[in-house]
Amino acid sequence: MKKPLLEIYSSLVCFVTVACFSVWLGVGLYALIGVLAPEITLDEWVYQRHQSNQQFYPPMLAEPFALGSPETLEINKPEPFKSLSDQEMAEKRRASYQFSLESEIRKNLQTLLKSLIAVFICVPLFFIHWRFVSLKQR
Repeated sequence: MKKPLLEIYSSLVCFVTVACFSVWLGVGLYALIGVLAPEITLDEWVYQRHQSNQQFYPPMLAEPFALGSPETLEINKPEPFKSLSDQEMAEKRRASYQFSLESEIRKNLQTLLKSLIAVFICVPLFFIHWRFVSLKQR
């Protein structure tokens, strides 16, 4: 391989690895924040839904088309909705919120692992190719 072509190739690889490193470092830092404080990275809809019993259990509206045609209405008759007390709703809401936080932590741990893998691939690639770029300067 000719020296100028090797230099261009090495410089390009260095540029791409620095760009990838920067992106994955940002993604990894966001995931780390999500692991340490999952309430911050929790989806807005999920967070808002768990703030009160009224948002967690909205009033159910039954639309006629959702139940099916009149012929199948008796076959697909839905179970009657059981009304829960405020304390039962609050307990279910808290349990669901805790489950959502645990899911958010797990998701962010997976993202953090992916970003660490990408960073550990980018760093050696950069230094190996940087040696080829710096050979020209000697």
